[in-house]
Amino acid sequence: MSVAAIRPPAAIYREEQFFAWWLYVLLAVMVAVGWCSFAWNQAAGPPQAVAARGPALELPLAFAVGLVLPPALVLGVLRMTTEVGPVSCRVWFGFIPTYRRAIPLDEVKRVEVVTYRAFREHYFWGVHTTRDGERVLTARGGRGVRLHLSDGSRVLIGSQRAEELAAALESAMRPVG
Repeated sequence: MSVAAIRPPAAIYREEQFFAWWLYVLLAVMVAVGWCSFAWNQAAGPPQAVAARGPALELPLAFAVGLVLPPALVLGVLRMTTEVGPVSCRVWFGFIPTYRRAIPLDEVKRVEVVTYRAFREHYFWGVHTTRDGERVLTARGGRGVRLHLSDGSRVLIGSQRAEELAAALESAMRPVG
């Protein structure tokens, strides 16, 4: 039996969040600018001075920023999945996960539903560590669940359904029987 055939324990709670719509619009604009600059550069042809010294830096830069970076961000980062299982809370970013965090539930001492300001308190959404050492995992909005861990650290998990996430965590943390 292969390792791939072993199924993880059933999830008690699962939430998938996408980032704010305007980030996707910004990425679409970057792709459009990249394609337009690529097409414009191909149609215009290189000026004599540029042709004399070799390939221009603008073309590879436009290609990288406008054509490669946005799809890489969408596939690798711009989706957050939170899953609570019987023994851990797992959070990962991306369709192809680029960041993963598993928090064993036996290390969680307290669960707290919170409201936060993403830009003022955490400088944006995503994966961050604040000045006071709190790990922040958010994708959109301003609500989430703060986990107080046994080692004194804290983890803030953003959620569009913060009360449900907190209830699932508390349910999973209760001893059976």
